[in-house]
Amino acid sequence: MACIRLLAAMLAVATLVTLPLAAQQPPYTISAVLSLTGGAASIGADEAAALRVYETVVNRQGGINGSQVHFNVLDDQSSPQVAVQLATTVLAAHPPIMLGSSLAGTTQAMAALFKNGPVLYASTPVIYPDKGGYVFAAGVSSRHTTAAAMRYFRLKGLTRFALVTTNDASGQDYLRTTDLALALPENKTVSVVDRESFTPTDISIAPQVAKIKASGAQALLIYATGAPFGTVLRGLFDAGVSLPIDTTGPNFNPVLLDRFKTFMPKSEMIIGGASFFKRDRKAGDPLKAPIDEFYDALGAAGIKPTASHVFTWDPAHIAVAALRKFGTGMTAAQLRDYVNGLHDFAGVAGLYDFRNSDGHGLTQDSVVVIRYNPNGINGEGIVVSEQGGAPLPGI
Repeated sequence: MACIRLLAAMLAVATLVTLPLAAQQPPYTISAVLSLTGGAASIGADEAAALRVYETVVNRQGGINGSQVHFNVLDDQSSPQVAVQLATTVLAAHPPIMLGSSLAGTTQAMAALFKNGPVLYASTPVIYPDKGGYVFAAGVSSRHTTAAAMRYFRLKGLTRFALVTTNDASGQDYLRTTDLALALPENKTVSVVDRESFTPTDISIAPQVAKIKASGAQALLIYATGAPFGTVLRGLFDAGVSLPIDTTGPNFNPVLLDRFKTFMPKSEMIIGGASFFKRDRKAGDPLKAPIDEFYDALGAAGIKPTASHVFTWDPAHIAVAALRKFGTGMTAAQLRDYVNGLHDFAGVAGLYDFRNSDGHGLTQDSVVVIRYNPNGINGEGIVVSEQGGAPLPGI
């Protein structure tokens, strides 16, 4: 009997020794502070869902050199104060990277904590990190998406715009990006004839809409995201204003737009979208494989891809690529230098080149204009421009 017990013990030890290394090690955790509740909940929900799906994809491919990966998502409630509290807790563990947040205001509130490291890879395009620093931003910057939308409208003969923003950090950024787009030589015939703003918690913007209606604007630039976007649409509907609209990418969320279906505009509504919207790509296109993987993985999870999914998918992809290069002992400085020197990296949003960039790694050439299609599956959009914003023939 003693011999049998000894043999069983030896077999148990042998089994443990021969288990894959990944099964014996705890997963490598990357924390993400996102807005799962509050005004940006629809955006944060998509970003969190993308991380859950990407985690499955990475681990199916072997993780990080055999170690599994886990994305720990924390809810900042769309509050800058809560975001800072959560970031402080995460930083206590001295990680090389943290992802988040979903809004410019929450991200900017945290950014000061990351000035000297670790890396903060924001889940919003509406910030402009210092060159060479530890902060990076997801997606094509808003200055490029705004410029692409402006090119699209201008080439269709629309040159007089009314601008509507929230009066928070995101709104202030869009004021700057609109002015940058207006300053481009190609837009010398374009003007913003009315600028209106409102507080994200406002339930009505009737006075602002009255000014827009009297302004003579030919199109609207509505840069309010999530629930505040619905406030603007409701105001326009109630006042009988129906003009072509450009808005932010995260607003093309089928769940969000379904909440606004009773007052959705009948006019054309577009966004400047990332490269993934153009899925039909030739075999030699370097973006074909990552975009196909993105659609296939989210589709298998029953998820319709949106712009918000990209805001965490590509940053997670870049972080995992760096970890596979340096291993799980990667330092924040190694990651910062890796991203700052990264180029010809095929992502879902485009072909990344962070050299001499604004911390996003993408340019206007990565932007395609998307038209909202209420008759499509889940309201999916239609690509209506070339890369960069010029209308497709016949549009």
